[in-house]
Order: sequence, then C-alpha cells, then structure tokens
Amino acid sequence: MDIDRKKISHIIGQRIYNFRMQKKFSQEALAFEAKIHPAYLGRVERGEKCATIETLYKISKGLKIPLFEFLDISSEVKPTNTEAMYRIQTAMQNLSDEETIEVAEILEKIVEFKYNK
Repeated sequence: MDIDRKKISHIIGQRIYNFRMQKKFSQEALAFEAKIHPAYLGRVERGEKCATIETLYKISKGLKIPLFEFLDISSEVKPTNTEAMYRIQTAMQNLSDEETIEVAEILEKIVEFKYNK
C-alpha cells in the first residue's frame, strides 16, 4: 500500500474522529485529556494537519487506546452515521446557500432512486 502524507493524515484524522465518537468524547474533552488545543485537534481530525508522533501519542493516551492500534491504518474502524454526517458537513462547509440547496436536492434524488428501484 503506497500512500502519501496527505492521505495518511486524512486516514489518521478519520480514525481519531471515529475512536472519539466511539468513546463519546467531545473534541474539547479529548483535547483536554490529551493536553492539546481543541482547534488543533479539529484540524488533525479533518486531515488538515499532520500530527507529530508525540501528539498522536497524547491523543491515543487521551482516548485510552494503545498507540499501535491507533496507528494501524491497515485496519478499519467501522464508520458511524455520525461520522458520515460529519464528512458531509465538512465537504459542504464552503458552499453557498444555493449550492447547499442543490446538494440537498441531489441527495434527496439519490435516496428516492435507491428506494424506488
């Protein structure tokens, strides 16, 4: 598996988010436990920042997950509905009101098509 730094940051960020959701931690609660800034944690979760191994260690300790499990990007953490909604919201955050309405209409058509086959 050959992946670049940006892809690894994205995968690790999603894993952090998924583990955090499984533990029912807010970003603020995890940031407090890990002794890092909540805004930085948010950027790491979104894959915008490539955290150092020291920061990843702090986050894994905050989540009470062994670092090796945390970094095993070959294993999948089952995505949750909450995570899916987060991904949609993140993807749409820079859209105009009109574009957001268009996306909503597209999603509605996809759901309608799926259930009316």
